[in-house]
Amino acid sequence: MARTNNDLDENLIRSGSPQDSLLYIRRTLEAAGRLSTVSGSGIFLVGVMALAAVLANIQVTGTPWDAGAQPYRALSVWAVLLIASAAVTAVSMARKSRHTGVAFWSPVLRKALWPFSAPMVLGAILCAAVLRAQNLELVPVIWLGCYGAALMATSAVFLPASAGLALLAAGFGLLHIIFGAYIHWRHDG
Repeated sequence: MARTNNDLDENLIRSGSPQDSLLYIRRTLEAAGRLSTVSGSGIFLVGVMALAAVLANIQVTGTPWDAGAQPYRALSVWAVLLIASAAVTAVSMARKSRHTGVAFWSPVLRKALWPFSAPMVLGAILCAAVLRAQNLELVPVIWLGCYGAALMATSAVFLPASAGLALLAAGFGLLHIIFGAYIHWRHDG
């Protein structure tokens, strides 16, 4: 049976040698500073499922905001995607956690979930308001905006302070250049 990092850490603690103590401290600090249980294959599968949801909207239900579409049926496709994505992400992270011997529900995961949760809750509240007002064309903007904010807030937890200028350059500089060039090119200046 394969030994996990947790088994090795327990042996390091018990050995009492200074080298083992330093190795244990180093492993603990490394594990505390990164979220290594995120599964690339799980995230990839979620992306494929999102494309399948788009196809289901195109071919079966129509988009929720188009005239003649079945808006609640179309939105139910995305509700199913949300639940399935959460399940796939959790299962794939649990598998990777078992495989690597890193704790699934680590302090780093808890630290990452707080900044992720606030924009997602805001997205749910705004989406409920838009549904109530029957203003469904705002749904993609709300979802993408809040999800993007959630991902950026979560990634900021793990980025060094020195990355702040790079984020500002990308967000305010590059995005404005790209969108400005697109508007200039596609919309006559």
